[in-house]
Amino acid sequence: TSAARAATQHLQLRPGTECALALALLHVIIGEGLHDADFVARHCTGFAELAEHVLAFPPEWAAPITRVPAQDIIAAARALATTKPASLLWGNGIDTSVNAFQTGRALLLLMAVTGNLDVPGGMVHWVPPPDIRCKSPLENKKVLGMHLLSPDRKARMIGAGRFPFGPGCHQPSFWQACVSGEPYRPRAVWLVGTNPMLTATRGDVVEAALRDHVEFSVVSDLFLTPTAQLADLVLPAAHWLEQDDVVYFHKLWCVLARRKLARGPDSGEARDDRAVILDLAHRLGLDEAFPWPDWNAYLNWLLEPSGMDFRAFAEKGLVLGPMRYRKHETDGFPTSSGKVELVSSVMAGAGRPPLPVYVEPPQSPVSAPDVAAAYPFILMSGCKVLPFFHSEGRQIDTLRRLRPEPRVAVHPDALARLGLVDGDPVRVVSPHGQA
Repeated sequence: TSAARAATQHLQLRPGTECALALALLHVIIGEGLHDADFVARHCTGFAELAEHVLAFPPEWAAPITRVPAQDIIAAARALATTKPASLLWGNGIDTSVNAFQTGRALLLLMAVTGNLDVPGGMVHWVPPPDIRCKSPLENKKVLGMHLLSPDRKARMIGAGRFPFGPGCHQPSFWQACVSGEPYRPRAVWLVGTNPMLTATRGDVVEAALRDHVEFSVVSDLFLTPTAQLADLVLPAAHWLEQDDVVYFHKLWCVLARRKLARGPDSGEARDDRAVILDLAHRLGLDEAFPWPDWNAYLNWLLEPSGMDFRAFAEKGLVLGPMRYRKHETDGFPTSSGKVELVSSVMAGAGRPPLPVYVEPPQSPVSAPDVAAAYPFILMSGCKVLPFFHSEGRQIDTLRRLRPEPRVAVHPDALARLGLVDGDPVRVVSPHGQA
């Protein structure tokens, strides 16, 4: 990748083994005494248990798993621990892996033991603007509305109990339930701005569910996507240029004003999805969860503590939070102990490993060598390609002309072994299907 080409050191690991790499990095940093002893002593709990835990994961253990040489792991660990400040950046490659939760914990433990939490240039916790109600579930869990569900409703949620840290229905299990009827068959679905036939696990299962099993399906979108083509009802969604909004999602350090700039040719039909949600909620009697009469009232409620209405906020355009670093020095961390729990009491209470563990991906060359013998390549899906964003943009002619055909990237050595050259048509086959 462009980042790897520019790097001082490139750890070219086997896909899905990032947690093993992180555990080996912790082994070196703690074993060689390179951790930030002051930060650990003052602001962490469970360091002795973590140190004992990672004894079992030396670089020599991780090397055959990750395919990264042990000496490279050692060099990276020393660089990470002795370079201040340091931070880690990751995205979908880790977020959507089978062991994403434990991998994320292991990476944050690396930042904790090296003293890189909430310091300038490290892994900072942004301060949101204090006078605007926060609608991000990263800051306010009540935004998800789970507290309004009865225990019986929560217990009926598909995937309940299997995924204690998943806030909602488990999506692959949902689509499988539509087809199999286990534990029950969902009868209706409303898909807002999403195209799961192309972006979810097992698009063939999603297709079968929508085509043959779900009794009523609604899709809100800008385009007639493959998913929308199977819907009973398609709602034309307003583009973000056709919306008024207080934009507060991942941008926790600021709040942005989004002012409606355009009305499309069919603006009489296209509506903001959130306005539709409010209307439907009121028809269903869900007034406790949705107490605002309309979308404008909701926006003004968000802004109420600031003394601004939406018009005044839109003229201001941007509101910043009063950022300060090392908040743990005075406020502690948001845990029961007020410290970074290297051994997680929350995980332990849910019957999950309180320290990160590595899980080998299913159907990998290690976990399923018989499958690997028949299917020798590791498939990574979901890679982002210009000029598109995820599955978006393919219905726009000017963008589609830049990349009219789907492509698969293969290592040059493997390409040569197969006798193929760039641009050849190929069929990609897995135990689950083909394209």
